[in-house]
Amino acid sequence: MKATATAAPGPGRALATAMYDRAPLLAAFVAFLSGALALLAGVTAVSPPIPGLGALEAMADEWPQFTASIAGVVLMSLALGLRRRLDTAWAGAAALLAFLSVYAFVRHGHAAAGAACLAGFALLLGTRRAFYRHAGLAALFPSRPLYLAIAAAIACAVMGAILWAAERPGFATAPWWTLLTDAHIGRAGRAAAVATLGLGAILLWSALLSPAKRNPPAPGPDDAARVEALIARAEAVRPEAHLAALGDKSFVFADDGAAVVMAARAGASFAALGAPIGRRTSWREALSRFRTESEALGLRAVIYAAPPDLLPELIDLGFRLEKIGENAVVDLRAFHLVGTRRQPLRTARRRLVEREGATFDLLAPGAPASAYEALRGVSDAWLALQKGGEKSFSLGRFDPAFIARGPVGVVRAKGKPIAFATMWTTHDKAWAAIDLMRYDPEAAPHGTMDFLITESLLWAQTAGYGRFDLGMAPLSGLAEEPHAPLFAKLGRLVYEQGGAFYNFDGLRKFKEKFDPDWEPRYLAAPGAWSLPIVLAEIALLTSRG
Repeated sequence: MKATATAAPGPGRALATAMYDRAPLLAAFVAFLSGALALLAGVTAVSPPIPGLGALEAMADEWPQFTASIAGVVLMSLALGLRRRLDTAWAGAAALLAFLSVYAFVRHGHAAAGAACLAGFALLLGTRRAFYRHAGLAALFPSRPLYLAIAAAIACAVMGAILWAAERPGFATAPWWTLLTDAHIGRAGRAAAVATLGLGAILLWSALLSPAKRNPPAPGPDDAARVEALIARAEAVRPEAHLAALGDKSFVFADDGAAVVMAARAGASFAALGAPIGRRTSWREALSRFRTESEALGLRAVIYAAPPDLLPELIDLGFRLEKIGENAVVDLRAFHLVGTRRQPLRTARRRLVEREGATFDLLAPGAPASAYEALRGVSDAWLALQKGGEKSFSLGRFDPAFIARGPVGVVRAKGKPIAFATMWTTHDKAWAAIDLMRYDPEAAPHGTMDFLITESLLWAQTAGYGRFDLGMAPLSGLAEEPHAPLFAKLGRLVYEQGGAFYNFDGLRKFKEKFDPDWEPRYLAAPGAWSLPIVLAEIALLTSRG
């Protein structure tokens, strides 16, 4: 059969694609810069008052200058909306750039400023298709860093107003309030004051229109059954979907009911865990609904431990992504205990069986409650050595009703349980995973956990499961290159220097014994500046128990 070559895209198509991809960032930069320049021009390119004007006439003479100052502040505040591809931000920025270009040409005859604003207006017209997202007024509010940047621009404008006034006759002997009240000296100061009032108005508008932060609604009486039905038949379901049964999460369903996001409040965030549960084609709709619900609650929409196959939807929905660690995933089809690399596992296995008389057995899902209660002593002994006690959100807890959802591997010595691991499995046998791993520090000999995990892997392999997830190694696998993002560099620093608080490197090395593939996990949030705050909020949530 004759192969047909696919023509490479021409330079025009490549340029259009590049402009589409970079348009939000470029438009945000142009809007902020144009707004800042308009503000500075408004307080430095001030014409002298016309002699003989009354108070109202003088105010009318200064009104275009005031309008330009306010327009500059509003234009800067729209930068975040442009970055998020919001159509309302595009319309507002385009109108303001058109106004400022006319103002620069007509009022001041400033050709350079007018041409710059006109070029920005043309840029927005040419990239209109890149701004396709619809959102309410709350989405247009600047972020905290943008507020600070606007305040810095106003501070520069105030300094410019003072420098302009300092060149006017009589400034040296005039009292300070003439910077606002004098007919001539105060013209620049009044423009700066109006800009400050404009920023204050935006802050007040944001405070009045932003919804108060509210707790997500508790699951309804039928929600648990709907989620269980989705888990039982979901496509590409992950084992952590069983965490929906913990009772500490709310549920946001797609409009068609075919997918659901499970999430809990973490400070000012509404944090979802992993990928949605349900039909793959409904994931995006569920995530979009989740973001809308988060905004209605006045909370940030956050996705914690997002797997790689969720990234396209998150990018399309305007989330900012950062890698937060890697999950150790063992391919059970290739797992074995042969060779020198597996020698430590074979040694631990032989030592436990021959010297300690250890055995491994499995509690099937739904075993009698007494079988789980027999493990409580091991759990309590392990928890006694932990600083925070039981975890929540991303891990299960020792609750017989919850751990009965999956098999439990138990290590016994002389008939007494000394360690156990609770597991999750999926209906299609694509996945099995470890949840809780606990041992009795006084009764369990060295190598017990190696033995426990090895036997769990061999059981899952025999049972026909495809992959086994050993859980996340936090902050591992982050980029080390010089051009890595700041978040990754900070994460590497914590990973390397934070051993006194958490054994990051030791946890990874323990899981590496089983020769896993390392699958990245991501944190998704609306903006880059909020990511460290979100990570701290989720850390508090998982430690809440």
